[in-house]
Formats: sequence, C-alpha cells, structure tokens
Amino acid sequence: MNPLGSVSRTVFTVRHGSGPPLSAVGFSAPDAIGPVTEATVPRCGPNPFDNVSKAASVVSARERISPNMASDSMPKRQLRRVVVTGAAGFIGCHLIERLVRDHASVVVGLDNERSGSWARLGVPCERIERDLAELSSDEFADICQGADAVFHLAAEKYNSSRSTPAKVIDVNIDATQRLFDAAARVDVGKVVFTSSLYAYGGLGPEPMSERDVPTPTTVYGMSKIAGEQLLRVAQRDHGFRRWSVARLFFVYGPRQYAEGGYKSVIVSNFERLARGEAPTVYGDGNQALDYVYIDDVVDALIRMVDERADGVTVNVSTGRALSINDLTQRMLAVSSSPLAPIFCPPDWTAGTVRVGDPALAEAQLGWRAATPMDDGLSHIWTWMQQGEA
Repeated sequence: MNPLGSVSRTVFTVRHGSGPPLSAVGFSAPDAIGPVTEATVPRCGPNPFDNVSKAASVVSARERISPNMASDSMPKRQLRRVVVTGAAGFIGCHLIERLVRDHASVVVGLDNERSGSWARLGVPCERIERDLAELSSDEFADICQGADAVFHLAAEKYNSSRSTPAKVIDVNIDATQRLFDAAARVDVGKVVFTSSLYAYGGLGPEPMSERDVPTPTTVYGMSKIAGEQLLRVAQRDHGFRRWSVARLFFVYGPRQYAEGGYKSVIVSNFERLARGEAPTVYGDGNQALDYVYIDDVVDALIRMVDERADGVTVNVSTGRALSINDLTQRMLAVSSSPLAPIFCPPDWTAGTVRVGDPALAEAQLGWRAATPMDDGLSHIWTWMQQGEA
C-alpha cells in the first residue's frame, strides 16, 4: 500500500526564534517453531516448564464501525513538508526513512538525543536539536508552519534511568499542549499522536479495546491519556479536527535501543545470546505481550494521515499474546543457540497478558500487522550480528 504517493526529496535550512540555527543535515499469526520441551534449566526455583501454557490468539471483533472506511488502499497524497518529533528515536528513524523514500519532499526531525541517536538515520533530514520542554508555543508554531503532517512521537518514559515524574509531565503534557496548540493555530494538515497501551492501565487477560475506560496506573500512562485529550482541547479552542491517535503496543525491530533509552527483553536477551550467555526469564515465563514489528507500525502511522482517519483513536497491535517462554524459544531458534534459559524470581509482570484488540484499526485504516514474529526476530538478530549499523 502506498497511501501518499512518491515524491522527490529536498532539505533546507531555517532558524527558529532564539534557539540555535537549524541546519539541514544529510545522513549518508506468528509461525510456531515447535513445542517447548523439557530441558536442563539453571533456575532460581521450580522448573516453570512443568506447566507451560501457550498464549492464545485473542483477536476480537467487538468493534467494527464505518466499514465503508476500511480499505486496502488509502488515497494517494503528496506531502510537501512533514515534522516528526522524536526523530532520532527507534520509531522516529524508521518513520522518517519511509517518509523520505516514498512520501515527503521535506522532513523536519526534532530530537534532543536524550534517548535517541541521529546516527540511526540513514536519509537526508532537517535536524532540530532541541528539547521539547524548552520550546515555546511560538517556536513550535514556527516549526509547524506549512506542515502537511506532524507526527508527535517524542515522549519521556519513566522507565528510563534519566527520567523523573516531573520530566514526564514537562514533556508529555506541558510541551505537548504547546505543540498541539501551535499546530492548530497554524492549521497544519494533520497531527498523528503516538499514545500507548499504558494509557489503559490494564494487565489482562482480556484484550484492551478502544471502548475501555482508561485507568492508567503510571505517570507515563496518565500523561499519554492527557496528550490524547489535549487534541480535543485544540479541537474545541481552534476547531482543529484533523488529528489521529495511535495507541502503540510492544513495538520491536532493528535499531530499537540507544544509550539512555529503554532496553526491551528482546534486545537484552539477544545481547546475552550474542555473548554466549543464556537468556533470562523472570517468573514462570507465562506472562504474555502483544509484539508489533516496526515496519507494520510505520505503515499504520502513515495510513493515519488520511482524512478518513480524522478524530480516530486506534490500537496498533496484532491481537496475539506471545508468552515470554514462547518468545525466548523463538529467539533461541533464530540465533541457533543450544543454551537453555535461566529462570529468575518473578517481577511485576507475573501473570499479566497485555494484548490489544486490532479490529478498529482494521476497520478504520484497512491496516493489520503483517510481519511474522520469527521474521521480525530474524531481522533484529541479523542487524545485531552486523554490528548494529
């Protein structure tokens, strides 16, 4: 699918307010792998393989609305200028590469490299190296002026060692309010905001649906709900209706981790396997997560630019809950490792099943996750073996 068409690429230079000059910078259903078998397992307690359970598919069809909006092909649209916050982050770098390659004439990336790295980018992009919390509403307006789309990915995550609740609120609420207000005032073409499964606050076992009442239990989750509601404030104050919200589940893929960011279990255990060390599993390993490959996430975000997704909030998820036991066995198979996992004491994730219902995204965007889990893991392992270039 190519909803926006293909256009040429250019970059240019601008200056924003009292900040430093901004220079244009160029930068050169998962397949089963077989049953889990009894193994000699170094462990901190009883062998959890004694009662391993396979996580079932929980794709729900609870909500199917406006079926005429579901389409395998969104209308093609040329984007002249696109702004991406969190540009040097994991999702941001993949999104920018797709935009530059297929959809946009000019891409402006905003990032302070607090938990990202510009080295992740391999395409031309106009870089703005500023902290969102330091930008005024007028500076945001200057950045957003003339943008056909603004993708707001940047966020402060409290699971980062460099963050605090106050910083989460400064970036995810206060700065986000200034950004959305500015985007509405200069009448950008579209705002796409990445929210999170943590906005729900749910731990399962039922799949999380957009119809659920959010009950976040973390400062981060609360801040994401606030961000969603701030779009409605911009709609009330400025009549701005061209926005969409993507509640992302567990996104994985190459280039996921940079110094200062959050290191997922996939990255952590692949790093251990690359060093010849056994992967670790906390608790019985039956806790389950909904993993979505980065290319599928980027596809969903780009589809949300279309006007038929205006005012829509959707889960970007697969609807499939994959247990950590199953994930670990797949990683061992992908890396051709003979090692057995080490089981350690349970953490707060014990007994949780965090999975999203993707039915609304399919109905509204014509989108569904397409990358098999084993393929996604193989891409990550290959990237790591090549030196994480």
